[in-house]
Amino acid sequence: MLRNKPLKRTGFKKRTPLKAKTPLKSRKLASKRKTKKKGYIVPPWFKSIPTGSHGNTPTQKRYWKVISNYVRQRDFNKYGKCVSCHRHMETWQEGDAAHFRRYSTCNSYFKFHPDNIALSCKNCNRNDDGVVGHSFGETLKKRYGDKHLKWIEKENLKHRGQKLEDHVIVEIVEKLLDENEWFVLP
Repeated sequence: MLRNKPLKRTGFKKRTPLKAKTPLKSRKLASKRKTKKKGYIVPPWFKSIPTGSHGNTPTQKRYWKVISNYVRQRDFNKYGKCVSCHRHMETWQEGDAAHFRRYSTCNSYFKFHPDNIALSCKNCNRNDDGVVGHSFGETLKKRYGDKHLKWIEKENLKHRGQKLEDHVIVEIVEKLLDENEWFVLP
């Protein structure tokens, strides 16, 4: 008489199709290749800049800090007030750098474009209602002309799918420092 023996249970190892096809040795080599630095090395003076809140890489976060400070200093020196509510500010550090075209809907380069950013009080920058946005747009029209808002939309679409490279960021910051003697790095 045959007795039914219970099946021996072993741990189930889940393998993805990629791991099942790729031998272990070649996977290790592939991961080493990915970690190597490619090409451009960011200069030490740029690495000394503190990081900001926007961006996907440390270089982009430093770039945001530079652009944010640049726009706040530029607009404070020219206008001295919030772009939306027109409240006077005592110093440029009091305000935020606000995007007209939201950061989340901007494409690569245009997230950091100075013409899309303006000095705003902290309350208006954190407030999403239509009155603030309408006033922001009207002020930009007065400052730069009626076609400026259409230009922002057109310029944003032009940069769709482009990647913001580190060497381009450093070049832009160097040019910004050369052209504006009044600008102070963070």
